[in-house]
Amino acid sequence: MGSLPNLRDLEKEIEIYRPVCKKFPIHYRNYIKGYDPYVSHNKAIRHTRSMGNYTTTLLYAHTDKLNHFFTTDDTYGYSPVSTRSTRSSCTLHHHINNSFLLRRNSRQRDSMSSSGGASSVRRLIAAVRSTPSKSGPIYSRRLLFRNFAALCLGHAMITAAFVPLFTLQGSISVWWWQTEYSFLPNFFYPNYDVGSLLLTSLFAIGSVSTLGTVFLLNKLGTNWTLILSYGGTCIFLGVHLYPNVYTLVPAYLFMGIWLGPLAGARITCLMTLATKLTYVMTEQEEGEVDNSQGLRKTEVVVHKLSRGLQIAQDFGLIVGNVATSFLIWYTSNSLHDINETEVILDSMFSLENNGERICGSTACPLSVTVELTNRALNPYDNFNMSNVYQPMSISCKTSTMLVSVFLGFCVMGVAVTAAFMDHIRILIYKEISCGNACSYSFRLMQEAFKDPRLQLAAPLSVFIGLEQGFMYSDFSKSYVACALGITDISLVFLSLGVLQSIAAFTLSLIIQHIRRHIVIAVGFFFQSCLLLVLFIWQPSKEDPALFFVVPAVWGVCNAIWDTLSFSLLVSVFPDSWQPAFAHCYFFRYLGLALAFGIHGSLCNWLKLYGLAGAMVIAVTPYTWLEMKQESKKRLKSQLTNL
Repeated sequence: MGSLPNLRDLEKEIEIYRPVCKKFPIHYRNYIKGYDPYVSHNKAIRHTRSMGNYTTTLLYAHTDKLNHFFTTDDTYGYSPVSTRSTRSSCTLHHHINNSFLLRRNSRQRDSMSSSGGASSVRRLIAAVRSTPSKSGPIYSRRLLFRNFAALCLGHAMITAAFVPLFTLQGSISVWWWQTEYSFLPNFFYPNYDVGSLLLTSLFAIGSVSTLGTVFLLNKLGTNWTLILSYGGTCIFLGVHLYPNVYTLVPAYLFMGIWLGPLAGARITCLMTLATKLTYVMTEQEEGEVDNSQGLRKTEVVVHKLSRGLQIAQDFGLIVGNVATSFLIWYTSNSLHDINETEVILDSMFSLENNGERICGSTACPLSVTVELTNRALNPYDNFNMSNVYQPMSISCKTSTMLVSVFLGFCVMGVAVTAAFMDHIRILIYKEISCGNACSYSFRLMQEAFKDPRLQLAAPLSVFIGLEQGFMYSDFSKSYVACALGITDISLVFLSLGVLQSIAAFTLSLIIQHIRRHIVIAVGFFFQSCLLLVLFIWQPSKEDPALFFVVPAVWGVCNAIWDTLSFSLLVSVFPDSWQPAFAHCYFFRYLGLALAFGIHGSLCNWLKLYGLAGAMVIAVTPYTWLEMKQESKKRLKSQLTNL
């Protein structure tokens, strides 16, 4: 707040008038030496400093509230008690009312303050700031940052539970207890690829659930959507305490329903907090916006908040993998468990003539049902596959402890979200019926799928899902588990989380200072080198360092694609970002479902060739889209300078 004029200084200019009676309208003496009270008063007020652009604008926008404020008797309660102060306050009250009515349409700054009336002005500012407008109420910085901290902590806890489960279940099907199922197809019998099939169903349903994200967020709100999604995640994780076909199949379908709303609510909360923070920016933050090379206020704040959310996500990834790796090592350190694990791993992979496992790009899916199916089809062999049991890749005790820890992370996320997140409104909406809201959301999603910019960005979203699914399933199984063992799967992904966090934070800072097509070229080069290394590399225990370097490089590539995609959607769709992000996650989950679906059916060298082709198909239209957006921005800046 800038400095305001003192009432005593104003009093010196208007003290020549005397009120006749305090209880009735004030009358004034004749003008002395041609002195015009309105002109003199306006000159005194015109050169004073006001309370800032933001508050001044709101004061003029609420003139009726100001007139009512200055006509109440509460104003006198905050003036000095002396007779002179009372007389001056009464006179000043009349002049301010008349001058404000006369200058109502001139938009000039009128402010008043004194040592006794400062508290009244503060009450006025607080009342005006809390008045609803078309952009919703204004919240304090402390409340907004508390909500952002709760969002980051909840997201970190969910990531700590989800990612280790995806890697273990998608690669070696840790949570799948085999019993007698005579009604199931043969590929559901002893098979270490069932976990990837379950994840395929989860992400396939999740891609469909993103289409209803806009409707669900508008009806339930961001907080309730987050809480219900986290609650559904707790139920999904709790089912893994007794994993069989009767519990897992419904659980994965159920979790797929909440996968789209979970991602949509997180993005909506992030964008809402960024929008509200633009209303309470400090002078230093305003200066950063001025030096941001044409970025809007909301866009600058969104990039800052997204860096914090990415750090929280990578922190959760690190914590979850550390806990998983420690529990597997602690519960499986006996010689019997180690020998049993080695036997199980030998049954997952094809073996060379010398007994070594075939790992890397040359590895092909090998189901343990191949030999058993041949025996079942042999009429001379009395063999029943329904009595065959799949040995678990980890012990029952280990799997139960892992699920308990994951469930604890998820419960912490629910508790933090429910306790510390407030209902923050970004806009004032009118109440509409459920049918109208459904048709409105459907129309928004239909327009999003018809948008040519999103159509050009869709292949990149599919590619992000494909390469993430390959690393979670095929790299974890055919490279890490095949050469090092099950214990090191989660340990290897620690390097991924660390370097991904550093790369995402750095790229988010410098992406506004360099050309975006240069970032695309760097990401394309790194991704090509990574695919080439995965193609020619033969994993071996004698070279353990490379197992940590490859995931770290993949984390850098993933950070590049995620940052580019996120910043593009924020820049191109500043007001209609909900359907744009729903469109993005629809294709990303579709890529994840496809990657997990082909995990147990294609050899790794075919998948690597497919990833290389998908990268070319994705990067080409996306680069063209980015160049078009840069040319439009450059043309707009030139017109602005003219």
